[in-house]
Amino acid sequence: MEGFLIAVMVCLFLLTGYILLKFISLKRQLRSFVKEVRAHSDEEYGALVRVESFDREITELADALDEHIRLRRQLSERNVRERRELSNIISGISHDFRTPLTASLGYLQMIEKSGRLTGSVKEYLGIAIEKNLYLKTLSDDFFEISKIDAGSENTPLREPVDLSKLLSERLLEQYEWITEKSLRTEFDIGDGVIAESDPHSLERIVTNILSNASKYAEEFLEVRLTSDEHVAHLTVSNGFSECEEIDVNRVFEPFYRAGSRSREGSGLGLYVAKALCERLGCDMTASSENGTFTIKAEIPKQTADAF
Repeated sequence: MEGFLIAVMVCLFLLTGYILLKFISLKRQLRSFVKEVRAHSDEEYGALVRVESFDREITELADALDEHIRLRRQLSERNVRERRELSNIISGISHDFRTPLTASLGYLQMIEKSGRLTGSVKEYLGIAIEKNLYLKTLSDDFFEISKIDAGSENTPLREPVDLSKLLSERLLEQYEWITEKSLRTEFDIGDGVIAESDPHSLERIVTNILSNASKYAEEFLEVRLTSDEHVAHLTVSNGFSECEEIDVNRVFEPFYRAGSRSREGSGLGLYVAKALCERLGCDMTASSENGTFTIKAEIPKQTADAF
């Protein structure tokens, strides 16, 4: 009897040991699966899920994970391919559209400068020019978006850009609408603020921010450019009508327009500016408080390698 009990205890001990080893092996394999699945979030990682156990259920789970990863990778590759194709289509259409539009706008402006039109005909011409300018802006926005998508993997051009001069020149171009709105202005532009960046992108960022202000600014417009050792700080603030509802969490979304949808504009300006900022390594934020809407852009004065 005593021998039987000893045998039973030995069997129970061995069974417990086997179950414990099986549990430890399962835990190790699950940790390995978690590590493998996380590794597959890197598009460059292409290995199959490794199996340390020959347990049938574990092997089937590994096969299922491999199949899921393979399908996800295929979907990801197809998505990238389709985005590039769409970007190329938009770029081509936008380019083909811009060429005759630019020519048409040029002819209309030549007619306007001739001074031969009067009365309602002159007024109609002014409306036609205004609508052509809007179409040109819209076309430029779509073209810029297609370039950003298509060239997101390319390193942006880097060269010294005089932000003080760029901002001053763009502000001078705003004189007409600022005067028409009788805005109270305050411009504080530091001298000699130089950034090492893409000049075209920076010019587009500044232009789009000021263009947004031209649509919504009420009572005042404030523009400041300051800098510290590494970063240039651009701040553009304007008052806005109490009837306007601005969702600062959506202002950088494509096609978002505060207030009435009938307001002039495509809703792409700040979206493009934000996308360009991200590509250049800049930070752009928006805030709204006490009837004041503010856009802030922090622009590195040098590339990260130079810090």
